[in-house]
Amino acid sequence: MHILLVHRYYWPDTPAYAKMLHIMAKDYVSRGHRVTVFSTQPCYNGNYLEHPAPAYEIVDGVEIFRTPLLRESKKTRIRRALNVVIFCLSLIVHCFRRIRTYDLMSVASFPPVVMGMTARFICLFSRSKYLYHCQDLYPETVVASGLLKKKWLESLSRSIDLKNCRKAVAVVVLSEDMKTTVLNRDPKLDNVHVINNFIIDQFDETVSISDDLKASSESFRVLFAGNLGRFQNLDKLMDAAHRLADQSEIQFWFVGDGALKNHLVEASGTLLNRTVFFRPFLPLKEVMVVISESQLGIVSLNPGVVYCAFPSKTMSYLESGCRLLLLVEPESELAGFVSDNELGTVCKHATAESLVDAVLSEFEQWQQGGQPARSIQQVGRENFGQNVILDKWSQLLCLIERRN
Repeated sequence: MHILLVHRYYWPDTPAYAKMLHIMAKDYVSRGHRVTVFSTQPCYNGNYLEHPAPAYEIVDGVEIFRTPLLRESKKTRIRRALNVVIFCLSLIVHCFRRIRTYDLMSVASFPPVVMGMTARFICLFSRSKYLYHCQDLYPETVVASGLLKKKWLESLSRSIDLKNCRKAVAVVVLSEDMKTTVLNRDPKLDNVHVINNFIIDQFDETVSISDDLKASSESFRVLFAGNLGRFQNLDKLMDAAHRLADQSEIQFWFVGDGALKNHLVEASGTLLNRTVFFRPFLPLKEVMVVISESQLGIVSLNPGVVYCAFPSKTMSYLESGCRLLLLVEPESELAGFVSDNELGTVCKHATAESLVDAVLSEFEQWQQGGQPARSIQQVGRENFGQNVILDKWSQLLCLIERRN
């Protein structure tokens, strides 16, 4: 098949999905598919500091088109909205110029709802089918987080995205919980498949990090690495840090940036740089070394979010040999996976008190010798290794090809 992979961010840009899509594209080529990518210039959060990438190139057998967008930042909302429009219109023009070229177009759920709607529109006028790769489910994610309170907008976006799912040749979600959420929209859907993300980079102990990122052998580091955003229930983690302030060996580290970073720094108060530490965005390979020097990796989500998203940081924690502390619903698939494989602790309740109890329990276990990092890493690779997940993608592509 000739497959078109569409996403705003693609290698050599820095987001995890950009790197993951590049690995997937190369794998598809190795299995005999022709692959084209439609993306933009690397620009994620200003983290890419190299020269602009070519507007067109072929790398590793993958044909890459990059469309220009306006310069933007998280504060320039109008430009960000305009860039969504420009990207979608550019994709439409690109596909209409090659209307008989693509057999399958793969789009992600970013920008939310709009990307699926754009793919659906394009496929009305071409022979191509589209695959809807849902990293998050909208509007369910923002509703669960309390960010969408207008009922008419919730109803409209849910209706549009349901049509996106119905018309897709396949809808790929990351967990059985997410599949259940999609089927709650329409139980008759028979095109929903579960394929989780894979471990993007293997842990490399030769990667060096600065001294201010290294852990003391006497400290028990509780780490949250990733987006410091509104979906992560981070206020409760900060509350737990204050309740454990007299335990000087227990340190809370936040590595990354996001909308709540300034709020969390302010909330840390007198604990800042004493038992609570903040570090900026780091390349993934460096983050994994920081994780490997931590004793507990936090996976925290607002109530209900785990049913419409799957925290990809889970894979990085496991690959780095770090035990997990989950602040998610105990009945969720993720919680069951961690409990069944004895990879960490699942908080019984979404409260600071429950977090404190969990941290102290893990702290006591660490003092008694802890769990070997290799055993944690092995479970991660058995479930989320690249070959394991890419084989699932290959099977799905073969199924789509047979149906067409």
